[in-house]
Amino acid sequence: MKIIIGLLISALFALTILFSLPTNAQNQRFGDDSFTEYEAYLHPAQELGPASGSKAKGYGRIRFPRNLSSGNVNVQIVGIAPANITAFHIHCGTPDVLGPIIVNFAQFGEFNNTVVNGRFSASITNEKLTFVKQPLPPPSLSSRPTLPLPEGCPSELNIPVQVNTIAGMEALARKGVLYFNLHTKGHEFYGEMRGQIYPVEK
Repeated sequence: MKIIIGLLISALFALTILFSLPTNAQNQRFGDDSFTEYEAYLHPAQELGPASGSKAKGYGRIRFPRNLSSGNVNVQIVGIAPANITAFHIHCGTPDVLGPIIVNFAQFGEFNNTVVNGRFSASITNEKLTFVKQPLPPPSLSSRPTLPLPEGCPSELNIPVQVNTIAGMEALARKGVLYFNLHTKGHEFYGEMRGQIYPVEK
């Protein structure tokens, strides 16, 4: 009898624990409350052009919720006045490569207004990604699209299918093939500083 009572108590205890645990959906709200994070240290030495002598530097993070509905960007900029910023992008490409643009931060407003106390923040959605419909060359020349694409990032390096979702962007970040590039007056082509984006080390 004591054995039966003991077994019943153990079973009730196990059931209590089982039903008191939150479900995965309750705990993570369908992926809204858990994140993957990526970071970049921006520096003039990462630029491909001739040494500029610039003392600028920066630190940026991109935070993607697990459901990949958006990408939240925060960048701290030191040594550059917002009035001197001519362009600010996320490109795709490995180090030592000038890659196409996937996010153009100018779409969020004038940099005098969006860079406040040396900080820039933005929330990127699918609609904010740069996607270009690359025209095909004339049939007499080729039936294949030309490379490299002028804008819009290929889903895999050397494959001319462009990423057009946050999920695709996060996949590129995971591979270490995204970078920040900040352009200023006098550094319009290469940029004044650049930062390769990598997963945050924990």
